[in-house]
Amino acid sequence: MATHDLTPVRALSKSREVFERLRSAIWSGDLAPGTALREAHLAKQLNVSQVPVREALLQLEHLGLVVRVPDRGTTVTKLTRVEIEQMMAVRRHLEHMAFQLAGSRITPDIETTLRAHIRRMEEAAAKNDHFAVADEDFNFHRTVWKASGNEVLEKTLEHLCIAVYAFVSLKRHAAGETMKSAVRSHKKLLSALLSKNAKTIRQGVDEHLVPDAVIPPSIAE
Repeated sequence: MATHDLTPVRALSKSREVFERLRSAIWSGDLAPGTALREAHLAKQLNVSQVPVREALLQLEHLGLVVRVPDRGTTVTKLTRVEIEQMMAVRRHLEHMAFQLAGSRITPDIETTLRAHIRRMEEAAAKNDHFAVADEDFNFHRTVWKASGNEVLEKTLEHLCIAVYAFVSLKRHAAGETMKSAVRSHKKLLSALLSKNAKTIRQGVDEHLVPDAVIPPSIAE
């Protein structure tokens, strides 16, 4: 599968800029799941040497957005339903911990940030922008993870979830699925978090992460 044409990076030898450009292309679907990423080809498109491309691909691999296979090169992550179900099972346990910890540490500023994510998610849903909805969804949860005060938990959840968010978002977009339910779900989840009640928070996380609601039917076994 050929890669989508990418506009050149003007500032040379900046792995961060290359990383941001490639990550954006993956999120938007310009670089689809399973797409082969050849260093030489990307370097030529972005008008940089292969060094920043290699460094960027390593960062993307660390985040789970690309996969390196010995003797086969690097490809954009492509997940099966079984793989996502397994990742979601682990995520559910970690989210329970993160939301319980965050519930006791919520400040007015954190609540304002979470409500802002939901508002932007609602605006993106009105524009039928799946990728912006997924981005705000991810940022909502990232804010909660950070509020937990446990950096290891925060980093573990980010590494586990970012590939799922990107891949599932692409599938939802392809299937033309509605995003209004995502907004409603996050409003309910925020209410559960603000209750500061352990049982309510746990139920809120469980309802939010029901597999059938998270994983699109279009994702194959």
